[in-house]
Amino acid sequence: MENDKKSLNARVVRYNKHYGFLENPQKFSIESDPHRLVIRNYALRNNRRELYEEYIRNQYPEKVVKELGEFDSCLMYLKFLNKEEAKNWFLSNDTKVVESDIEAVENDAILRMLFVEDEQDQKDLLNAEQSYILNRVTPESILKMRDNFWIDTRIC
Repeated sequence: MENDKKSLNARVVRYNKHYGFLENPQKFSIESDPHRLVIRNYALRNNRRELYEEYIRNQYPEKVVKELGEFDSCLMYLKFLNKEEAKNWFLSNDTKVVESDIEAVENDAILRMLFVEDEQDQKDLLNAEQSYILNRVTPESILKMRDNFWIDTRIC
């Protein structure tokens, strides 16, 4: 657990170096707040709701009920899958695009399927500006990057 906490702190430092969210938190909405996404990712994977709740209460007190409801829902549907299981899940759900909460190449990034209407919609989703957070990739490309996957299996 201590190593996980060190890993969380190291990720916060690395992402902050890129985004500057600790120095300028007002620059980010709750949806695109890298600090929130890093904390949420860690809390979900380690079943540490109290950590996420503390962060939300301090940073976004008006969003506590909504955010904790979303957290609890995600936790119920969060699955850890190996490559073959993930491939089968992507295929069975006709997944065209997935979005990662933190950088997609990170082994502990949580993926969620995005609804894709048509080929143009898929191109638009994949061409969106990306950096460390909210990366959008095809299932085929992410399957080449990793062997294990955290997937929010809710169909959006």
